[in-house]
Amino acid sequence: MNYLMAQKIFVDERSTKILTAALYRPRTALDMCRVTGIPVAKLFSRLKVLEKRGLIKRVSVTYALDGREMPLYQSMLFDAFVFMENGKLKATFRLESCGQKDYTVDAEALL
Repeated sequence: MNYLMAQKIFVDERSTKILTAALYRPRTALDMCRVTGIPVAKLFSRLKVLEKRGLIKRVSVTYALDGREMPLYQSMLFDAFVFMENGKLKATFRLESCGQKDYTVDAEALL
């Protein structure tokens, strides 16, 4: 994943909510909708992008009462460190399967 694309993904409020909702335990998409308040259609489209980028993955499947399969998603973020340096907001994200990456974002982009 290139750094510019990662900046756009992490600055986005919806993506951040989804990644943090599935950080500590796997969740279904409907569970994430309830927790984050993101509409179902927007959540599914964002899950597709995050899964393609390797930031979230399907770890298991659970079944609804009516027998439908419901995938469980887990965030691949390990930790994040946000700090200011030379007037710019910087964030370092570490994925579970990768080394440390440095994504520099202008502070204005987060406001």
